[in-house]
Amino acid sequence: PPYPQVAFQSRHRAFARLDQILNHLKRRPEFHKYLNFMGSFSWRTISGTRRLSPHSFGIALDFGQPYVRYWRWDLASGKTQLDDRKGLPLALVQTFEQKGFIWGGKWRHYDTMHFEYRPELLQPECQP
Repeated sequence: PPYPQVAFQSRHRAFARLDQILNHLKRRPEFHKYLNFMGSFSWRTISGTRRLSPHSFGIALDFGQPYVRYWRWDLASGKTQLDDRKGLPLALVQTFEQKGFIWGGKWRHYDTMHFEYRPELLQPECQP
């Protein structure tokens, strides 16, 4: 299926890595339902802070509605199991991680729709 254009940083091979991932996932029909993009480049702060979001620099994207979880949404809805991070398949997450992206689902304040290109935080083979 065709995917929408995604505004993304081209420095340090970020866009090239994202393009590789999307081309791989296009061949995996079991992942198609998750790839509804909700946002990429957007100049804004991280919710509840004064720090600029990685989205401001074009190195982050969000997708996966309605399969994703976000800690603030869970608190607002009164959910008590904040650590239940169901949503995206592990194989999809690993596809991004192998290309230098970190997943917000691993954070204490989880954001399972969020991926950002940060190869310097991952294994050496992901370095740009």
